[in-house]
Amino acid sequence: MAMVGGIDIGDELVDDGTNFIGIVPTFITPNYLTMFRFYEKLELSGEKGVYRFRCLFKDTTAIPETTLGRMLSVWDCLYIHKQDMADYDRYLKDNLHIILANEGIELDKRVMLFTEICFEVIQGVMGDNFGLPKFGVETYNKLKYLMSEAIGGVSDINFLNGIATLIGHDYGTYTHSIKVGWLMAIFVNANPDLFGVSGKSELEKLVVEVAVMGFLHDIGKAKIPRHIINKKGRLSNLEYVAIQAHTVYSVGLLFELNLPKHVMEGILYHHENEDGSGYPCGLKGEKIPLFAKLCHIADVFDALALTPELPYKTSKTPYQSLVIMAGKNPNLDALQQMEKEVAESGDTPAVDGADHGENPDIKRLEHELRMTREAVKRVEVRMRLRDKGMAHCFDAELLKRFVMTLNRSKSFEFSTFL
Repeated sequence: MAMVGGIDIGDELVDDGTNFIGIVPTFITPNYLTMFRFYEKLELSGEKGVYRFRCLFKDTTAIPETTLGRMLSVWDCLYIHKQDMADYDRYLKDNLHIILANEGIELDKRVMLFTEICFEVIQGVMGDNFGLPKFGVETYNKLKYLMSEAIGGVSDINFLNGIATLIGHDYGTYTHSIKVGWLMAIFVNANPDLFGVSGKSELEKLVVEVAVMGFLHDIGKAKIPRHIINKKGRLSNLEYVAIQAHTVYSVGLLFELNLPKHVMEGILYHHENEDGSGYPCGLKGEKIPLFAKLCHIADVFDALALTPELPYKTSKTPYQSLVIMAGKNPNLDALQQMEKEVAESGDTPAVDGADHGENPDIKRLEHELRMTREAVKRVEVRMRLRDKGMAHCFDAELLKRFVMTLNRSKSFEFSTFL
């Protein structure tokens, strides 16, 4: 008798779909087919909202692997029972290097697999460690293992085409961190001469380290009040000052892991500006470590170019973003003065208005209202001034190399910019 809820009827299950999860068939290598029971989803005649899930590949011993591979490509989607999902997740992580290197799988599917696995790990970091004093060795080792497995795929210049598929996706801290780590890994792999590495193994080690650096560069935001992190509009001056503490918090969370010096410096100083106007220490020029400069470029490029339209932010193309990043700001003195005022006080001056009598409560409310309006106005002005040009923030030669690296991808066309 056919019933909803996964009642076994031989080689088929009848279910409303809640007990099955769709998977990408080409992620499965033929020699792993017997590890799981795979199903195709079929309509059940006369039953609305109920489906037949027919089991496939029960005996693959007599079928050549090449034939099995072609068979897998026939389906756009197969299904596994949710009770097998934990084993399937382990399979994906253990075979990530094989899947990412398989050019027979569409690039966007490989990209999304890598992103989803990274997202899961980083979400655990940012979520589980919210407010805790330090970051766990186990989670750090997971990230290193993940990148070591994926290194051959994500650091390849052709995978820049994959980053384009993430344009417009959720600009959450997790997704942003993945893209920053990814951009840094590709850049280092494509420009080994800048980093003094010799040999393939040394380069691969460095690529893994900078990818993890990018993944963790904003981990300190776990210590910032959530109402600031999750705010939908522009940050006020006070909130802007508060969020600047995330670089120091990041180093605090990672301090006991004995990470390489260049990784810790890259995370701590990735908001320093070339002219000394950045934070947390106001370092300038050659005083800023190379990896911090690279992280800064990748961080800002993603924030400007690879994010969706937001209520308080007009979406920009990658080209427009680079024009802003490389442009000299004609209002630099005014911008630096505003940034200095914010850094020194976190408050905003207000202009006194008309006197409405001696009622102290009314005067206090009017003063607070003027302060709020002025703060909003100044935040908006600061953002407009920033978009006039940010060349003072970056190492010009490193930014040029970054653009040249992106330009090697089919997805980014910056020839006229160069």
